[in-house]
Amino acid sequence: MNRHMLGKSILSFVLVVGAVVSTAVDWNTTHLFNPAWHPHARFHDALFLMILDAMTLVALWLLWRKSREPEIGVKVAALFAAAVWTPFFYIEALIPGTSLLAAEDVPVLRVAGRSFPPNLVVAAVLFLLTVIGYWLARDAAHDG
Repeated sequence: MNRHMLGKSILSFVLVVGAVVSTAVDWNTTHLFNPAWHPHARFHDALFLMILDAMTLVALWLLWRKSREPEIGVKVAALFAAAVWTPFFYIEALIPGTSLLAAEDVPVLRVAGRSFPPNLVVAAVLFLLTVIGYWLARDAAHDG
């Protein structure tokens, strides 16, 4: 497999895992069907999931379609993935009263005495893979 195809495959992995995991994690009574949530909050969660899933399909199509400008699909896939995962790093600071933790009893990852919510770890890994996938696919596209 050449670098371009490897990069596109990594970006595809990030897109699919992001959509599937986000939908699976939210499609339950802790989020979307949580009776404590206001109906409009549940509406927005459902809306986000449906937009995420639909845009993932669009990004995948752009990434893999035959095109005279394949770098456009690579850029769109990487930018979309980055747009989905980077808010995990700043949204709590931007909007007071929000939390990465869905519940107080959510297990956290501990590294060097610091606690990291699992969704922040997932976001970091998927963002890192996005950067790597973009670098491989873009770099190879420019090489030949």
